[in-house]
Amino acid sequence: METLLMASAALGLVLVVVAAGRYVDGSAQANDAAYAAARAASLEPTSAGGMEAGRQAAETALAERGKSCLNLSVSFAGSDFAPGGQVIARVSCTVSLVDTGALGRQLGLQPNRVFTEQAVVPIETYRSGSNQ
Repeated sequence: METLLMASAALGLVLVVVAAGRYVDGSAQANDAAYAAARAASLEPTSAGGMEAGRQAAETALAERGKSCLNLSVSFAGSDFAPGGQVIARVSCTVSLVDTGALGRQLGLQPNRVFTEQAVVPIETYRSGSNQ
């Protein structure tokens, strides 16, 4: 009986550690993708090109880090792509904890967690190019 209790407690602890690791990794992946998106967008001469480059950079950043963060969403609301402006990249993605199973639900773990991170990168004041 004592062995069963200890094994259950140990399994619960392992699941909590796995879930915590996924949460931390998911947040870090979203943060990295937001910075990559903002940086790539800030280097493009047009806003349309910047948004496309930013989305691609966010996808690449997530692909390189693994598969913890899924369902990528990238927005550039509030960005000013003019010279001297700034690019604001907001990235959202979902981390799945479905594989923690019934024990995870009993421990109160959500099956999915959405992380939203934001990065701001300034645009060079003397950059040439069109702001379209």
